[in-house]
Order: sequence, then C-alpha cells, then structure tokens
Amino acid sequence: ILSRGILLFAALGLIPLWRIAGLSATDLHLRPIKLSQLLKAYPLGLSVVAPLILFFMVSGFRVIDDRVDYSDIDIWLFVLTALLSGLLVGIFEETLFRGVLFTVLRRTLGFVFSACIVGVLYSCVHFLDAQAIENLQIHWYSGYAHVWAAFAGLASPAGYWDAFIAVFLLGVFFCWIREHAGLWWCIGLHAAWVFAIRLFKEVTVRDIYNPFEVLVSSYDNFVGLLVFFWLLFIFVVLRLGRSVQST
Repeated sequence: ILSRGILLFAALGLIPLWRIAGLSATDLHLRPIKLSQLLKAYPLGLSVVAPLILFFMVSGFRVIDDRVDYSDIDIWLFVLTALLSGLLVGIFEETLFRGVLFTVLRRTLGFVFSACIVGVLYSCVHFLDAQAIENLQIHWYSGYAHVWAAFAGLASPAGYWDAFIAVFLLGVFFCWIREHAGLWWCIGLHAAWVFAIRLFKEVTVRDIYNPFEVLVSSYDNFVGLLVFFWLLFIFVVLRLGRSVQST
C-alpha cells in the first residue's frame, strides 16, 4: 500500500512538473484521453512478452512453482495488485520519461539524441539501490542520505550491463512509439509488460543451473540479452514495415 501510494502521489506530482516546463496535457499526448488506444495496446503488450515467457518455460530456465495455491485468495489479490500497479507504473513512468522529458528534449534536439538521452536516464533509475542504507538512524537529513546512498546501485556497471542495455533499448523503443503512435500506446504497452512479468515471476521459480542463464541478467532474472535482442528484432521489423508503407 505504501509503495503504490507513493507511486500514485508521484504520478499526481507530474502535473506541476509539466506546468513548470511550459507544457500542457495536449503537448504530452495525454489529452484527449484515448482509452481505445490503451485497450488495444494492452493485449499487444501481453503478446510481445508472451514469446519470452514461452522461451523461459520451454528452456527450463523458469519452472512452475508448485507451492502456489490458486484456490487461495492471496494469489488473486496479487493479480489485482499487479494489474493496478502496472497501470500506475505505466502512467507515471511514461508521463515522466516519454511525456515530459522527451517532449522538452524533442523541441531542441532531433529524435535520435532525445530518445537516447531519455533511454539512458530511464535505464539508470532502474538500477538505483533503494536498500543501500542499513541500520539507518533517523535525523533531519536522513531522507537525503538515503537517496544519495541509493546511487551506489550504479557503482558496479559490470554486474548489470546486459540488463542496462535492454532497459535502454526499451526506453528508446517507447520513445519511437510515442513519436509515431502517441503516449497512450506507451502506457498500455508498459502496463501490460509490468503485469505480465510480475505475475510470471510470482508463479514460477528460476532454475539456477541452466545453459541459457547467460541470456538473463541477475538484476531481476528476466531482463537481459534475450530481451535486448527480442526488442531489437521487433524494432527493426516495425521500422521496415513503416518504411514499406511510406513507399
């Protein structure tokens, strides 16, 4: 409840942020609200993640956790929480990164530079270590110390470089979607991916000794080289398809 509440207030806090940047909801592609795009993007997002999940299952990298009791209400509460949190994450992160930041940068830079900058920032925030301080003593400056210590998560790039480039490419991919289809498509895709990945990891366990472990980062046991090459393949197919349509 606390973490989702913070995320909700953070999403609401984006409103004064984009006002300070001189933007409107229309500039960010948030208005008009296009629920039809959201509803189309969500199942498409699930279908994009599905081949990755299938590969993990077929290869034995992840196996069904037989400890999960599907008759227990807790698992269904988790499904509901994952649905809501996926939507909140999609709204917050897409409004911030592909909405505010990308729109501001796009005004002065080309698409490539804007997308790359947003992609790097988007990837970096995923590797902040929020649990960096142990036995934290509460003082007036404790919050600042905790935030500063969280950046220690970026200190060892050799341990997460494969996940970093995958999340970076995902950030660039979302910028391309924002450019050509709008922000609501990004929100729908993002929400679906968060939901699918969280639920899949909840009902499965990882096989530690697997020949395909090199394709998956230890960051979250899902994102890694496999996700990077899958996104790259989708990106190339979309670009080629758009080029064919334009000719």
